[in-house]
Amino acid sequence: MNGHPRDGHLDRLVFRRLSAPLTRRLLRTPLSPNAVTVIGTVTGVAGGLALALSWPLGAELALGLLAVSSVLDCSDGELARLRHQESRLGHVLDVTGDTLVHGALFAGIALALGRTGTWPDGRTLVALASGIAGAFAAITWSEATESRRRRVPCWENRLLDDVLSPLTTRDWYVFPLGAALVGRLDALFAGAAAGAHVFWVSVAVLVARALRRSAA
Repeated sequence: MNGHPRDGHLDRLVFRRLSAPLTRRLLRTPLSPNAVTVIGTVTGVAGGLALALSWPLGAELALGLLAVSSVLDCSDGELARLRHQESRLGHVLDVTGDTLVHGALFAGIALALGRTGTWPDGRTLVALASGIAGAFAAITWSEATESRRRRVPCWENRLLDDVLSPLTTRDWYVFPLGAALVGRLDALFAGAAAGAHVFWVSVAVLVARALRRSAA
């Protein structure tokens, strides 16, 4: 069963392998692709909020629920394509669902840190916010210039498309879940702030180099 061009590393390595047999079973049920999307969203929101529970129960529950949600998020699209039921509503539900799950994950982290009294200071939050803004701008630039920079095959494009771009998908779940599993959510914001700045600078440099190559 084919994946999606924007799949992340975890989607290709894990979730698509699990979603394919699930999708074959769903084909024999009356469940619609949109219903699968809603179930996956509810499961993912529950997983994100589970991080607020005490360690290690919260981390383990979050890991399991978010994994199930990710598999369902792959299956809904596969089911829609096989049944020829792709729709604008399905796309809206998918995007809305992803946004709700991401928001729930951040909410779970905030609640967990608030419960333990380890909320980061203002400077860390500013650094994280600016890093996220930079990452969003850099990856938007990369996608907007995709056709131009791909005119000439080069290692910069391979690194952008095969390594860095997938990190903007579900792959980033690894970081909060990993921190939660070892009981160090308090270190997450500082690490994420530093990582976000490294990410956007790397993307910006690679896009600029690829564009120069394509214009040569």
